[in-house]
Amino acid sequence: MMEFTFKSSSEFTDAVSFAAAHAKGTIAPIHKYLLLQIANSGVLSLQATNGGFFVTRATKINSFTGTGAICVDAAKFNAIVHSLPAEATASVKFVSDGQKLSGIVQAGRSRFQLVCLSSDEFPQPDICNNISRFTIQSSDLLPTLTRLNRLAPSNDCRPTLNSICLDLTNEKALVIATDGKRLAKGEFPISGVSGAEIAGRQLLIPKQQVQQIISMTKPGCELMVIVDDSRIAIICPTHGWRLQFAMLDGKFPNWQRVIPNPSGDGWAELGVDREFFISCLERAKILADDKKQTVRVQAQAGEITISSNIEGSDEGATEIVPCKMQSGFERISAIFNVGFLVDALRGLSGSQVNLSIDTSQLNHAVLMRSEHDGAALQVLAQVRA
Repeated sequence: MMEFTFKSSSEFTDAVSFAAAHAKGTIAPIHKYLLLQIANSGVLSLQATNGGFFVTRATKINSFTGTGAICVDAAKFNAIVHSLPAEATASVKFVSDGQKLSGIVQAGRSRFQLVCLSSDEFPQPDICNNISRFTIQSSDLLPTLTRLNRLAPSNDCRPTLNSICLDLTNEKALVIATDGKRLAKGEFPISGVSGAEIAGRQLLIPKQQVQQIISMTKPGCELMVIVDDSRIAIICPTHGWRLQFAMLDGKFPNWQRVIPNPSGDGWAELGVDREFFISCLERAKILADDKKQTVRVQAQAGEITISSNIEGSDEGATEIVPCKMQSGFERISAIFNVGFLVDALRGLSGSQVNLSIDTSQLNHAVLMRSEHDGAALQVLAQVRA
């Protein structure tokens, strides 16, 4: 039926690992399988799915006989391929006896036989129509998605929040994530825009697929993004993979309305060393109340005092952080969930971070920005005392 050879520790074994990692059989048993296809050109593609997304990885094989498609158990096939000795040459043959399909992997004295399924049993997606397209550099995409995806919730009752929102213009994508208590924003440039107008369009990418994009993408390559009314396909020509999935329905919350506008006499600015501030907060967290997980932040005379305590106990912690503090304010006080505050600081880059606090309103949200990246910001609600 089909036969080909490969060397262990080769591009083929990498492709098998890549595809097998995305074969998820939690919805249907067929999702535990890979669809393996050989074309006349000698391009071998491996496709995996969980029913909601489809991943394809292609690689070139030099020696093959016959073309076609067949389904193999992803975990077993991946384990066999990677159990072979380094630099071993192996053959893979798929045969049919009229009643069942088998896959035979042989290398030296090792021989493995797998029961396979017909390619007809593997679900095929509706291909994403090329209505709009643009390109992204992975070096621009990865840092932004990595910082923001940690903020998006996984199981919020509001489905649109379980996603990253891309607000598109013709030159860049504004990236937003929120869980209702905090909000993060970043951006990266896009180019090569073609097809239908994309300016003003929102793309809601589920959190799970954002993590897939992060894990699949390597620095130094260009990604092509194809979009239609309900689906998105991301293609990496350099490494031969394609990811397609459905975007979330619905409208993302009006995130512009949430971002404070630090203007007026009541706004105070604090500048801190980001890493040092994080380390102090982590120590104060040790003796923060288990339920509330709050810390009080008080700025006075060029220093921030971080204090935590366990309710009903004499235990507590105090940390002192030097800060830049504008004149005209004798004392500034705020209360935060310490875990959320640390996450927000880690969601920014650079050594210096500025905190904008409205001292005229109790429990007002705080705006955090990095001196290193003016486009990125974090908004964090205070905790009521």
